[in-house]
Amino acid sequence: MIKTLLFGLNVFGFLLIGFFQKSEVIITHTPPEKLKPGQEAVVTVEIDKSTVSGFAKYQITLGDGLTAEMVESAGASFTFNDQKAKFIWMALPDAKKFTIKYRIIADKTALGNLSLDSRFSYIYENERKNYDLPDHKIAVGEASALAANQIKSSIQDKASNKSATIVSDRQITSVGINQWKVDLTIQKSGLQGFAKIEENIPNGYTVIDLKSSSAVFSLDDTKVKYIWYDIPENETVTVSYKMLPVIAMDATTPKIDGYFSYLKDEETITIPIGETTPEIAQDEEILAANPDTSSAIITDAKSIDNEEDIADITVPAINENPKSEDIPKTEKSTAVDKKPEPKPEPKPKAEETPKPETKQPASQNATADNSTNKGRTDANIVNVPEPETGVYYRVQIAAGKNNLKTDLFAKLYNFSEGYKLENMDGLFKYTTGYHQVYKAARDGRVRITAKYDKFKGPFVTAYNDGERITVQEALMITSQKWFQ
Repeated sequence: MIKTLLFGLNVFGFLLIGFFQKSEVIITHTPPEKLKPGQEAVVTVEIDKSTVSGFAKYQITLGDGLTAEMVESAGASFTFNDQKAKFIWMALPDAKKFTIKYRIIADKTALGNLSLDSRFSYIYENERKNYDLPDHKIAVGEASALAANQIKSSIQDKASNKSATIVSDRQITSVGINQWKVDLTIQKSGLQGFAKIEENIPNGYTVIDLKSSSAVFSLDDTKVKYIWYDIPENETVTVSYKMLPVIAMDATTPKIDGYFSYLKDEETITIPIGETTPEIAQDEEILAANPDTSSAIITDAKSIDNEEDIADITVPAINENPKSEDIPKTEKSTAVDKKPEPKPEPKPKAEETPKPETKQPASQNATADNSTNKGRTDANIVNVPEPETGVYYRVQIAAGKNNLKTDLFAKLYNFSEGYKLENMDGLFKYTTGYHQVYKAARDGRVRITAKYDKFKGPFVTAYNDGERITVQEALMITSQKWFQ
């Protein structure tokens, strides 16, 4: 009886010891709440490993714009690669509690609420265990810049507007001697997020805002602008301004032209005031702002990269009427005559432009007049080869209804790099680069924008097996992140 009792007490004692020796890892750390671009901070991590021993890893995953350096490792090896900082122990320190430290550095261009995720992995009773610390965000940038960045995010979240319909109207009323009141009415359905009105008024006037409907009003020389970061939900939105003369002029009704623009799937849609939502293909929408300049080469602006772009998103035209001295005489007729469907000339051109022979290489036959074949390449264009399979990205630098020869295009835009000419929906689209990662394409767009000032709005395009798709679709297919 006594032996049985003693045996039971021993078993209970072993169980009790095992209970108290159960692994209970406790970790605390001190990441910063905010940083300025270019600033750094040291993070202290205190690890209470309890009875854990042997192999272990502490991993920190940082958002883009943050880097890490080791300060104190407690015997661990340290690496930082692909936004992951790792402390690795082949054998944990003997001490029950120990400390590691690392330095976080914010890039000079970093901005936003950047993530910092931490995990401690270890082996206990021959099983891998994970200890996840709560997710943490570091606000990088000044308060005003962060607010602007949040506005950008809000704009992007609300920028689908796939079924938006717009009807716009302008009324000009005389309110005094050569004084005019201008009322602009936007009737909309299914529209939210960013929107802008831009009016071009004649020289010799100044403008006073009368009604903004929550928009930000500005006057820049002869441009009147109303900008909404989030347009009101009302179906009808009205703005008004008054024009006052600053010089003597005839009291005739001023000629005003302008447009209303908004974002649709990251595309800037532009509608001249007085017209309705255009029934045209998505990529052709860039022509809506300039219906009378079909022979011009234009660029498409759809990317928001800085605070100035938030306040002024436009669809600029590139040199709609280039000076004659900018175009060599030998090329001028080429820029006008070489269209997808050449018009008959007064004199036959058969001897100058013979039909392609059957033995001609395929690349010579893939001219821009095959409007049904997407991504075809003109023989005059310097190609950037890429496989027509999988998802990849390019940067569109210009688009228009004319196919310019390589040397003329290079002269007009001082562009010396290779590019590809695509014929889509009646437009010639000039794209450059080949990137399988969106961030690399984004960086390419930033570089081109900075290097070539005549391209006012380069943007990233996406493809899947050679067919254009939206950037959002490409990111979803490849599980990649979007970068500003």
